[in-house]
Amino acid sequence: MMRHAHARGVLMVAMLLPCAVAFAQDPSTPASAGQTAAIPWSSLSPAEQQVLASAQARWDALSPAAQQRLQRGAQRWAKMSPEQRETVRQRFQRWNGLTAEQRAQLRQRYEKFKRLPPAQQQRIRQAFKRFSSLPPAQREKLRERFKQMSPAERRAFIAGAQAQNQAGNAREFFRSIPQNERQPTRQMLQSMTPAERRAFHQTWRSLPENEREAYRQRMLRLPAPQRSAELANAHPHPAPHPPPPRPRGR
Repeated sequence: MMRHAHARGVLMVAMLLPCAVAFAQDPSTPASAGQTAAIPWSSLSPAEQQVLASAQARWDALSPAAQQRLQRGAQRWAKMSPEQRETVRQRFQRWNGLTAEQRAQLRQRYEKFKRLPPAQQQRIRQAFKRFSSLPPAQREKLRERFKQMSPAERRAFIAGAQAQNQAGNAREFFRSIPQNERQPTRQMLQSMTPAERRAFHQTWRSLPENEREAYRQRMLRLPAPQRSAELANAHPHPAPHPPPPRPRGR
């Protein structure tokens, strides 16, 4: 049993340590908020030390942020089900099978993902979670189907996925509105230009949840010319999010 646990720990560190070392060697990388001091090896729990055993010799050379990254990885590993751990193992095997160029491309995609607005990152995570929840045979079938698509078919497929995301955004938005104010809000949105709806949607999503309703009500009370002027100044550059769908009456 101990040998199996140690093997799992070696695998976990093999997946996490390269990222942590790169993190430590990058002087521009800030330490995580709330954890600025180094984490002594002796302060790790026995379970964490067991998972991270192969990193012990290099532990003190890592930055506090990298140490925290590894510690959190060990904690996540401890909470995973056997199925989730097997998924991690398979991903690690796929990563090992990639060329240096393919790994560089994945890193670039990840950096691009981190620059996306938080709301868009969340939608991507949710889509990936839905895909990951499918049976393996169905996931493989979808992968093969996508590979066989022509460029035009892939664009249509992605456009359809974006439309589904937009519909989900609209449902999320209207669920947050009292029933008696939904129709006036639809009418307000219908009166806007696509750029104004996009600016309204972006601003609403960027606010803390406890401030969104006050923003919607204020915009609803504003005269149309004043509302248009405010929205024109809200996001002067093209927004990264697709505009929400034009609302329709039930």
